[in-house]
Formats: sequence, structure tokens, C-alpha cells
Amino acid sequence: MPRRKRVEALIVGAGVAGLSAALFLRDFGVEYLIVEEALQPGGQLHEIHAPIQNYLLGIGWESDRFAAAFLNDACTAGISILVGSPITRIAARTKTVVRGTEQYQAKALLIATGLRRRAVGVPGEKELEGRGVSHSANRDRTAYAARPVVVVGGGTAAVEDALLCAEVGSQVTLLHRSSRFRARPDFLARAKKDPSIRIVRNARVRRIVGTGRVEAVEYSTRGSRTVRVAKAEAVFIRVGWEPRTELLRGKLRLDRGGYIQVGWGGVTSAAGVYAAGDVCSPRWPSIANAAGQGASAGWEIARRLGKAG
Repeated sequence: MPRRKRVEALIVGAGVAGLSAALFLRDFGVEYLIVEEALQPGGQLHEIHAPIQNYLLGIGWESDRFAAAFLNDACTAGISILVGSPITRIAARTKTVVRGTEQYQAKALLIATGLRRRAVGVPGEKELEGRGVSHSANRDRTAYAARPVVVVGGGTAAVEDALLCAEVGSQVTLLHRSSRFRARPDFLARAKKDPSIRIVRNARVRRIVGTGRVEAVEYSTRGSRTVRVAKAEAVFIRVGWEPRTELLRGKLRLDRGGYIQVGWGGVTSAAGVYAAGDVCSPRWPSIANAAGQGASAGWEIARRLGKAG
């Protein structure tokens, strides 16, 4: 049986939202603990590969510098975090979290688990991760300058990655599963005019091919059984994000995309359970939004526990 530990407030996730909530709980004298599956805190801060543009005090900073400064402040503040152990169960009704051989039960539970990159789910994707399969042209495009690449997706991030690769001389095949794009109109207009970018609509990726490294992408188009091949030395997967809520299905009210539905202060459909950050923000995922929601949830938890006015 897991060892049981009790705490006033338990935060699941050590990203911007969870860390911001912890600061408020600390200031109100709430006994709290953050549990984080990853080996280091920071959440989505480690997935940013472009200079910070819309967060004051960090504008123009490279993402690595910003993440380091943010986490250094968390360390200086003495925020309590347990990292590096998978969470296997979350019980919303009893506000209990099982982590490895330990079980934590709280008076208030804050879900700040954030997002994960959505996968295409085809053979070769996992096997060639880091060997041509990438999630950021901003980070990796120079390694494939003047080489053939494939970008998968139809949102702003995918079209932007296609443009970034074209800027360094790559021949780009942009594969999108639909006939309509969700990307910014100005980005899409530029991509359509760029002779280095070939756009294939209604494309279904079948397999990423390679022995040791990416060599090509097999795909087909809607209404055709023909499997086509696009030569590529890199594949940039940009098909969006999904919330980390698989342990909460049937326990909290989620929207159709799996995001937690919340009210003011992060309250959820379960008494004593709150959510903050990207896990409940399908429209506005950002550092600023996560920080604000985390602070709001921290204040609300302290108030519900009788430690804030």
C-alpha cells in the first residue's frame, strides 16, 4: 500500500501556473506541496524555442535564459517541489494523488498539469524522434538548411515552421489533413507565394521512413489509395497540443477537447479541486495567462481554507 501523507494544498504540476499558485499559498501561510512528473520544473517553459515577446521583464530574452531566471526565482522563494516520479492516479472526490509508492491527500487540490504535444501517431514518429523528427523549426531548421523537409500540420505554428525552413533554403512539403487551414491568413498567404513551399491538402501521413535517420514521409490524399513519398531529411510535427487530463476523465467536467472547465478562481466541478494554466485554457495558452490563473487559484484556495480574506 502507498504511504499516505497529508497536506493542506497539493499542486499537480510545476509549470508557471503551479509555481505562481505556490507563491500565493506560501504568503498566506498555507501548507502546500507541488508534485511534478518531469525531472525538472518549468513545464511549457522548456518548449519555447523563440525569444519571449509578450511577458514584461522578459521581452526579447532567449527562452533558455527566461526559463533559468524564472526557475531561479522559484528556488530562491523556497518553493517545495517533488520531481521525477509518474503520477498513476488522481481521485478528485477525496483530493488524493498517488505518486510512486506515496499517496498524498489534501484539503485542496490544484491541477496545473499543462499540455503535451499532440502526436501524429504513425510508424517511425517515436523511433526517429531527435533523428530528424522535430517539433520546432525555430530550434532545428539550421541543421537542415538547403535540404528537403516536411512539415505536418495546418495551424499557425505549422505554416510558420514552413516559412522558417524556406528562409534557410530548404525545399518544404507542407502536409495538412484538411482542405482548410487554421493558420494566420498573412502567414498562409506568404507560404502560398513561396516557391520553396509545396502545400498538399487533405494529406494523411502514413509512415515516417528512415534507417537511423529520417529519409522520407509516406502519405496519401483523400479519395486516393495511392501512397506518395516526399523525400525529407527532417519532419517537423506541428499538429497542436492536448491537455494532460487523461487521469481526470469522468472525475471532472471537461470540454470536448479534454480541457478542464473552470469558474472564477479556478474552481472545477468537484468540491475542493481547482485548475489553472494551459490545462484549462484552450484559447489563451501563454505565460501571462498561466501566471495569472495560478495566482488567482492560489488566492482562492487560501480563502477557502480560511487563510485569506
